[in-house]
Amino acid sequence: MALRFNPSRLRALVASLLVASAGLGLVGCMDQAAEHRTRANAFLRGGDAAAALSECDAGLASKKDNVPLLILRGKALFELDRFDEARADFDKAVGLSKNEEPRSLSEAFLGLAMISTRQKDWAGARTQFEKLVSVSPKDAVSHLNVARACMELKDLACAVAHGEEAGHLRGNEEPVLYTLGTIYLAADKLQDAESTFQHICEVIPGASTCPYGLALVAAKKGDKPRALEQLREAVKRKLPSPEKIALEAGFAQYKDDPEFQAIVEQAKQK
Repeated sequence: MALRFNPSRLRALVASLLVASAGLGLVGCMDQAAEHRTRANAFLRGGDAAAALSECDAGLASKKDNVPLLILRGKALFELDRFDEARADFDKAVGLSKNEEPRSLSEAFLGLAMISTRQKDWAGARTQFEKLVSVSPKDAVSHLNVARACMELKDLACAVAHGEEAGHLRGNEEPVLYTLGTIYLAADKLQDAESTFQHICEVIPGASTCPYGLALVAAKKGDKPRALEQLREAVKRKLPSPEKIALEAGFAQYKDDPEFQAIVEQAKQK
């Protein structure tokens, strides 16, 4: 059978192609924003915050309320030490996403927390870190960050509570245990501090933080011989930052002691 020309079908085909073309134009615009995000992320990972900022600005020029781009822009501004502008972008991202799943705003909350931390606004930092805990209650790092903010605010009950929660979640990790030990130390829970530092030796044999923490406990108890003995052991295990020993507030009582000074000098040579 011969094919017959059908004007109605041709008009319908043309119309459908026009609709498809319009749709492709919209997708192209969305892809352009995604491309800017991809490039901005790459620049940030490479340490070029200024280039990342330019990419974010280019993307936001066509879509000013793009939340992922706003968060990326806040990160770039933070890296450039432009904290007030970064805060404005993170706040705008949160405001635009009031009805979104809070987990999707974790990066904005973290950005606001880090700005507050850098500006020594510990109350603000605590608020933002607590938001992160509410979003991810099983995140030990967020609990530790709340604990550190609470320590700065002299709220030791809060610090202990969040430090212990981090310990329950990741109680075999050296950074978590050491931080919890220092929290107990600040709260005058010396037995708990000693047990926590000792636990580091049990799960990570050879870790320098174990004897170093035990030295701090002994110093606070007024047991100088044990404090120096444990400090020597920590130096023997090669502390990561030996220059900080002389600046450690817990050892301030020994700063003029020749034996302590000899240990400090020995640590510098390791």
